[in-house]
Amino acid sequence: MAAAPLEIKTGTDIKTMSQPIQRTYSFLNLVLLVAAIGGLIGCAPNSVTQNAVASYKSVTSQISIGDQRDYVLAILQKNQQGIPAHFKRSPERYLSYGNQVEIHFVRTGLDSGGSNDDDDFTPYVFKNDVLVSVGWTYVSKTEFLDKAREAISAGGVKQDQDVVGDRR
Repeated sequence: MAAAPLEIKTGTDIKTMSQPIQRTYSFLNLVLLVAAIGGLIGCAPNSVTQNAVASYKSVTSQISIGDQRDYVLAILQKNQQGIPAHFKRSPERYLSYGNQVEIHFVRTGLDSGGSNDDDDFTPYVFKNDVLVSVGWTYVSKTEFLDKAREAISAGGVKQDQDVVGDRR
């Protein structure tokens, strides 16, 4: 009894049949690699963001406690204007004892890389459109933000929860 080869006709060779599948698999791997690299590059701070953070200290010399909100924000926005939106944080606004409180967060660090951790921002606190505080010393990060969110959801701050006090 003689053994007959299975691959007598063209197209039944397993190597020939698997070549298109291997090409497709290689192409998909390449696409996934490019997408992963593109995603990582998109999350990394660009040179504009790095320059804004580096030049922030020179901008602060133009700002003092007691300055008007529009004046301060004009200076800060000029410094921060090229930073992509995903590296910024929206301001928070609420009422405290009938006073309008507004907190603007300025990107001043890149320690967290692509995320927006509190330590990468410096809060600028305005009470009735006047700068009353700069930095986290005046604003307890966790307690303050919890109270601010609670105040916003409740429609105002309760009497026993003065989130931002006047240090003058």
